[in-house]
Amino acid sequence: MSVTNQKSGPFYIFLSALLWSLSGIFTKSVAWNGICLAALRGVIAFIGAGCLLGWRKIQLNRVKVLCAVCYFVQGVLFMCANKYTTAGNATVLQNMSPLYIILLNAVINKRSPKKTELLVCTLLFIGVGLAFAGNLGGGAALGNILAMLSALFYAGVYFYSKQDGAEPLESLFIGNALYLLLVPFMITDQTVLHTSLGDWLFLILFAFLTCFGAWYCFSIGIRKTDALQAGFIALAEPVLAPVWTFLFLGERISLLSLAGFVIVITTLLFYNLHKHS
Repeated sequence: MSVTNQKSGPFYIFLSALLWSLSGIFTKSVAWNGICLAALRGVIAFIGAGCLLGWRKIQLNRVKVLCAVCYFVQGVLFMCANKYTTAGNATVLQNMSPLYIILLNAVINKRSPKKTELLVCTLLFIGVGLAFAGNLGGGAALGNILAMLSALFYAGVYFYSKQDGAEPLESLFIGNALYLLLVPFMITDQTVLHTSLGDWLFLILFAFLTCFGAWYCFSIGIRKTDALQAGFIALAEPVLAPVWTFLFLGERISLLSLAGFVIVITTLLFYNLHKHS
């Protein structure tokens, strides 16, 4: 692998995180529920992935299917989480995925975590705990739990994308095909049926960017990036997500949650500096 390719992988992972960070604005700017939002994003990404693949016949295998299922479930859970808790909390809690990646590597690949990885995960766990505790009012606790469950399947996407027989773009296509199962819920929802043309255009644009665009960048980057390193780079998402919702929607962040965000980001910088030192 060339030096250029080694550097381009992390860049594409970061770009995907940047696009994912827009999801908070996407979910909170309209009255649609999480299931309908997930369905719209999935259908648009399904069409985009199909076009990229030339609608060719896909040879299924266990790894591709498991990756696709993880992709589908994490997307639905994350959309629902954003409706209950803050965008910052949803993304920070979802990005505890490195903890699960280390667990999956230990259980499935029999790979013991390094001391640095254990330290990083401990700090991430502390940051996630503060973010969780900083936003528990109303239905926020449910949103926090959904985001943490989403993190488990999010980790599965990273993990299975690096296994033998994996093909991230094909898994992206299969996973988005599963969203077709949610279309009946979307087309019968009264809020969806009364959506204005302007809102439809807004939704389609953001669905394209935050789902297809982000996961297309991910499918390129994950081939050239270690799964755990990619998981840490993607933690740039929880930095940006609350910034966008604060600037454009006025969504506030508690001091406790903010402290958790700072720990997460500092840990991310520490890991990446150590990785390349």
